[in-house]
Amino acid sequence: MTKGHHLEFDTAVDAVALGGSAAAHDLLLRWYPEELHFSENSTESTDPPAPPPGRGVGCFFSGGVDSFYTALKHIDEITHLIIIHGLDVSLSNGSMWDELVDRARTAAELLGKDLIEVRSNVRYLHAKHGPHWQRQAHGAFLAHVALLLSPHLRRVYVPASDDDAHVIEPLGTHPDLDPLWSSRDLEIVHDGVDADRVTKLAYIQHSAVAMAHLRVCWSNLAGMYNCGTCEKCLRTMIGLHLVGATNRCTTLPKTISIDAVRWIYLDAAGDEGGLAAYIDFLGQVITLEGPRTDLAVALQDVVSRSRSRQLGVTMRFYVVDVGLQLVRYRLRQALRHRTPQVHEERAVTEQAA
Repeated sequence: MTKGHHLEFDTAVDAVALGGSAAAHDLLLRWYPEELHFSENSTESTDPPAPPPGRGVGCFFSGGVDSFYTALKHIDEITHLIIIHGLDVSLSNGSMWDELVDRARTAAELLGKDLIEVRSNVRYLHAKHGPHWQRQAHGAFLAHVALLLSPHLRRVYVPASDDDAHVIEPLGTHPDLDPLWSSRDLEIVHDGVDADRVTKLAYIQHSAVAMAHLRVCWSNLAGMYNCGTCEKCLRTMIGLHLVGATNRCTTLPKTISIDAVRWIYLDAAGDEGGLAAYIDFLGQVITLEGPRTDLAVALQDVVSRSRSRQLGVTMRFYVVDVGLQLVRYRLRQALRHRTPQVHEERAVTEQAA
């Protein structure tokens, strides 16, 4: 659809998958008439043999609020958690992935679930050839992974990022789009639009596993599981504060940095819901604590910024939050690659001696 090319398979394909993809094609064209193009499809359909019995139920799992909410909500049904290296943690960030997957293995074991580990370079391919990742493509990729697992799973849950009142349309993963990628063998379910972020935090705070392994940080360049100062960390910390669970979560700081809130860059998460979320936070904080607390005043500053103030926040974000972290990340990468070489040179010297 990005190129407007004709699509045809050599053999007939699943009738349910073909019909769903046609519906997804029409929905995406309606959402993105200027960016995507009609793609003719002359593929034939067929009814495949019945799938094997005894297959499980999966849930995509990043360790975040949305995935923990869906996993815990369907704890009696879900049999597998699915984690993917190469999406929010880049393939080159091995140290962050090692910690993340170790925690995911522990969380899965404690929840009594099997963990399926996937590795993919699809984001590199999309950067060069694909449609916009967040707005158009990432839901289709999750569906691709789910369909590959259909010999083992009969249903896969895609945790929702937004509730019904804040669903962004159009978006690459969406309650109207995700189910269309299903096949006869596999049902794909977009789950979690029944609860906003604060409601989800109120739900998962009662899980010791979630509170011990929650990961929300977008700033993986910092080399920390959760940095405690980026937009996603602060959004979660404010939510935990509102539900009285600040001291229960061991992966985030216990104290919210008021200075970090004042300088928060609302678009850092890559979605359009940042401002709306903080307007909601402001109303809830005022209701809970009154309008004159440090947090309420800081949130008021965030939601009523002038254009010049917003420009300053944006510049600070890209220079300090992104720029300096990128420099530190590159230095760590260079040192990590240099260290084995130094050891190898020493070994060769000792062996020669």
